[in-house]
Amino acid sequence: RVSLKDLKSKVILIQFTGIGCGPCHQSVPFLKQLVEEYKTSDFEFVSIETWSENRDGLKRYYERNALNYKFLKSEEGVTDSYRIYSVPAFFILDEKRLIRKVLTGYGKGETDNTIRNTLKEWL
Repeated sequence: RVSLKDLKSKVILIQFTGIGCGPCHQSVPFLKQLVEEYKTSDFEFVSIETWSENRDGLKRYYERNALNYKFLKSEEGVTDSYRIYSVPAFFILDEKRLIRKVLTGYGKGETDNTIRNTLKEWL
């Protein structure tokens, strides 16, 4: 179990994802690169699976994609609290855990630039 209280970084990017979602999977290379780019910054990225209940399948997905970030299984209350109706959805939170930016969907390049620009603003 992981809660926002456990994450001590100044800025947090949360992605709600689904392992069977094409745009979600398309975002993986960018997200891995982003984690590497900001590994010395006060930044943390967490991906939260919202679709699958298959823990073995989730573990295989994590390993097959060589994810370098937290990949968690959502609980129903979490997806309800964030009002997740489709994936991917990205939330950028500041040090007070206020949501500063929400992006839905993924467009290679466009979404990447928006996330990078928002991180630059808050870090």
